[in-house]
Amino acid sequence: MQEIASNKGVTVAQIALAWLLHQPVVSTVIIGAKKAEQLIDNIKATEVKLTKEELLQLDTVSKLSAEYPGWMIERQGADRK
Repeated sequence: MQEIASNKGVTVAQIALAWLLHQPVVSTVIIGAKKAEQLIDNIKATEVKLTKEELLQLDTVSKLSAEYPGWMIERQGADRK
């Protein structure tokens, strides 16, 4: 996120929130601002536009490992593909 934030001249928090706002399954983003400056920074995330390449990069690094039994089914059925 730091690299993308630096390239866009925004904060890492803005990139993180912008990524969430680009997710079709996310209907609400809850922010945890404690100070007015944090709130302003978080609101600016709505102005950040991420490219398809940036979204793919962020999706790749944030992808969760498959949970059981999903990974087990894939491993046991690998020879059947």
